[in-house]
Amino acid sequence: MSKLKFKIVTPERVAYEDEVDGVIIPTTEGQITVLPGHIPLASLLTAGELIVKKNNSEVALDVSGGFIEVAPGNQLTILA
Repeated sequence: MSKLKFKIVTPERVAYEDEVDGVIIPTTEGQITVLPGHIPLASLLTAGELIVKKNNSEVALDVSGGFIEVAPGNQLTILA
């Protein structure tokens, strides 16, 4: 099964980087789930809980806003 190349980038550094199974993201249009093979997408990130799924476990992260980009090649980047 393929994975997402996921990273969270802040102005200071790359805060998180890993290959994951999926990510649930709070956006201005509502909560979305990004899985491998997702279509390219750019959206605004809203404050809330971001859930990272990997190997049948979940990690919750608090985010305060920013942008998301889903790029070809199973790449998901969050600019926070």
